Amino acid sequence: MSFSVIVDPTNPGQFFACCGLLELADRFWPGAEGWFAEGKFHVACDGKMRDVLSILVMDLPTAVARLQNGLEVPPILAPLAFTFDGGSTTALTLDYWTRIAVLKGVPQVISNSPWNFWSGQQTSLRIWSGLRPELATQLRNFTDEDLEMLFTQRLFQKGRFGFDPGPAWNALDVGFSPNEQGMEVESSPATEMLAALGLQRFRPVMNDTREAFDYFTWHFPYSPSVASAAMAGAMQDGRSVRYRGSVVSRGQYAALGFSFPIQKGASRE
Repeated sequence: MSFSVIVDPTNPGQFFACCGLLELADRFWPGAEGWFAEGKFHVACDGKMRDVLSILVMDLPTAVARLQNGLEVPPILAPLAFTFDGGSTTALTLDYWTRIAVLKGVPQVISNSPWNFWSGQQTSLRIWSGLRPELATQLRNFTDEDLEMLFTQRLFQKGRFGFDPGPAWNALDVGFSPNEQGMEVESSPATEMLAALGLQRFRPVMNDTREAFDYFTWHFPYSPSVASAAMAGAMQDGRSVRYRGSVVSRGQYAALGFSFPIQKGASRE
């Protein structure tokens, strides 16, 4: 059994959302494999895409206020712990937007640049809590054919992680920052949520300033552990395409911008 979703690899949110789909499919049905081909991302597993998304929106995650080592976490940066089974176990914790640093001799949990794009009154849990019902509504209303185009189904919403560049507004485009005005921005809840999950394992290759990064498509069925290496360029095949993404400013916020393909051995820096 397999399912697929139409993907634009120049949209880094969609690319990492594919990684998130594979990650979840393998956790629900061990042995799942995924690959890119013919404008789509394919997942071979024992379930369907609707099953993956239904489990994803079933329960809210828990915000982690204190690490196991005792360090307190600022609410805006709180890792998200997911159960996927009604609360019996913790199956996955998202914490890649945090790191531990010693500041003035004191160990602290701080932002791991560039992956914490939200600020102000937003928190990781508040953003997830706003996106979850939007995706649940789409899931109820969409046919299986609609789900294949899920990443292009965008809604206006205030809270977002900043992974889907889509048609999101830029402060330079409109003369002010919609985020700072509390205005809604159009983005895909599925792309935002699945990319948030995918980035926990699938880390792109960052440049020295951590403002740009590279990732690669792969075209053979790989498990998440192998696919994460292929995504970082460790297992290139004849059809692999290298993409360069970047972090862009949206007023007091940051977000991912669109990527562009780079020919092997060439650079557009």
